Amino acid sequence: MLGNVRPLTGHIGAEIAGIDLKAIGVGEAEAIHQAFLDHQVLFFPRQTMAPDDLVAFGSRFGEIDPPHGGLRHLADHPDVMLVETRAGAGGGKYNAIWHSDVTFDPTPPLGSILYAVKLPDVGGDTLFASMYAAYDALSERMRNMVEGLEALHDGIPDFRPYLLDPTTPDGPERLRKLKQQHPGCVHPVVRRHPKTGRKALFVNRAFTVDIMGVNRIESRNILNFLFEHIEQPTFQVRWHWNQGDVAMWDNRCALHYASMDYGDAHRVLHRVTLKGDRPAA
Repeated sequence: MLGNVRPLTGHIGAEIAGIDLKAIGVGEAEAIHQAFLDHQVLFFPRQTMAPDDLVAFGSRFGEIDPPHGGLRHLADHPDVMLVETRAGAGGGKYNAIWHSDVTFDPTPPLGSILYAVKLPDVGGDTLFASMYAAYDALSERMRNMVEGLEALHDGIPDFRPYLLDPTTPDGPERLRKLKQQHPGCVHPVVRRHPKTGRKALFVNRAFTVDIMGVNRIESRNILNFLFEHIEQPTFQVRWHWNQGDVAMWDNRCALHYASMDYGDAHRVLHRVTLKGDRPAA
């Protein structure tokens, strides 16, 4: 059994304190998974986790999905993504946009687990938004309109500025790999969660580029409406990181946003990602 599972908002997020993620048993892992489904994002304060510990913990909940060609990984741990910003350069510079990870893949990740290694003195919070709540808050007429729609997701427009930044190591080669590995794909605008059965909006400002089967004006306006709707603070929780904190979120029903408000400070996090399945309406 878990200790205190403390909800942080009425829609999304819970903190679980007093647990060592390196020493959980089967029962605790099952309870964490249920809390994960219930709250969409979990926060575990002040852990101490080497890269191998992070991989081992993630493997309790699914198969590890190595970082795609557009991302960096630790040199000696190819399954662990390196999230680093230094002197205003790095991934954080381009990550301040609401998104769900790798939705331009036919089978986007189930979820991700992020561990705080080095933090700025101020700033650098991460925000999460519930796409269950965003869907539920739509009027019946709007739900009827978006049900059955499909959208094209493409990672190249969002990743291109980062990968062609002169400060990005091997950027052009990583862009080439990204284009080759992830040419884009189509997903339903409303996704049904494979475990909970709940409906969630499945679009995001970073990667959703077009509504299928309508003209460009209609597509642009439908997407702009959905982006404005899903990014409302009402659906959000904000996490202020401390050294060693771990966040674990459900990519199938939550968006996230990394606040780039820490100037030239050095920020480092490690992340593992879990393989997912094809979204279904």
